[in-house]
Amino acid sequence: MKKKVAVIGAGASGLIAACFASKKCDVTIFEKQKKIGRKLSVTGNGRCNISNTNISPLKYHGGNRDFVRAVFGRFTPDDTRNFFETIGIPFIEEDEGKLFPASLQASTVVNFLEYELTKNSVDIRLHRRIDRIFPQKKGFKLITAGMEEFFFDSVIISCGSCAYPQLGAANGVYDLPASLGHKIINPFPSITPINITLRSLHRLQGIKWDCRLKVCFENKVLASSYGEVLFTPYGISGPAALKVSRWANELSLRGKFAEIEFDFFPELSFDELIALLKIVTSDPQKPIGFSLLGILKERMPEVLLYAGGFDPDKQNKDMIKELPEIAKLLKGFTAKVGKCRGFDEAVVAAGGVSVDEVNPLTMESKLVKNLYFTGEILDVDGDSGGFNLQFAWSTGAIAGMSQ
Repeated sequence: MKKKVAVIGAGASGLIAACFASKKCDVTIFEKQKKIGRKLSVTGNGRCNISNTNISPLKYHGGNRDFVRAVFGRFTPDDTRNFFETIGIPFIEEDEGKLFPASLQASTVVNFLEYELTKNSVDIRLHRRIDRIFPQKKGFKLITAGMEEFFFDSVIISCGSCAYPQLGAANGVYDLPASLGHKIINPFPSITPINITLRSLHRLQGIKWDCRLKVCFENKVLASSYGEVLFTPYGISGPAALKVSRWANELSLRGKFAEIEFDFFPELSFDELIALLKIVTSDPQKPIGFSLLGILKERMPEVLLYAGGFDPDKQNKDMIKELPEIAKLLKGFTAKVGKCRGFDEAVVAAGGVSVDEVNPLTMESKLVKNLYFTGEILDVDGDSGGFNLQFAWSTGAIAGMSQ
């Protein structure tokens, strides 16, 4: 008689765990939503940033990097690529090593995984929220919100984190592991837009600009990024902001607030920017703010100059000596970070089940035999750019293979 395995959660890690476990076992997936892979289907703006060529433990936070290193040693990014190629999904690479399905559609990934599960006779039970798990002498009793009872030899908990509740996430995801004795590291929003307290900067709403960003606190640079910044009514968003948001959020939740340093011309050296400023300010009668529209978008010169203590209406002839200070402003504009934005805007949540209580070679609990954890529910969060999905694929596959 085949081993009976329950997978709780039909996100990325749960789906791949079920694919591997179903090669030898009878598998049932319990998903509280009406569809499988809801969050997966919207990742990467619907294109599914499935992994990254630059996978490294240094791209992960929380838990400990030895755990992450062991996970990727057991199921590597190459193993992930091979798995998806065998089910008909080749990858293509874009900037910064980001990997996507060749179709550039997240729906392809969800549909092909569902096909594999159906082929392997996996029982997918939608609208089934598991409320309680009771270890038995052999196996587990699972009770749904509708008071149905099920018995399994093994349970894989893959129910994600509390990030992005619009797709069904909730703080309650940690209740099951906590009820079984596992320590939960207090979660906080990891990859989010960033609040900026400088109200004048909010006037740049809607503008996109490639910047180098640094998160600074007590004269130390905690994190940096380069890429597109989207200015919003409350601060900043866009790829560059999301990449460094974890460090700003973690501080703000402790009542400490970092500064964001903007380099608006990261491709130019200080001297090169001075030379460019001399070109655009060569007309002595023209106002400095109007002149800077030659190299900045509408509203940017006025907002940045005022914030830096300069009068944008002054004529260029009166600002010649100030050009070095204006260059410093454009390459080192600073603004204080505000309160952390909520889980409803978070791509990922930091925190979760302590990895000290999980075996990275099997994903089995060290406290409860035949209980496994995968993906976002663990106290490991990765950088933006496919790193979190790779962690989900690896931990899910390991748990599935361990059945």
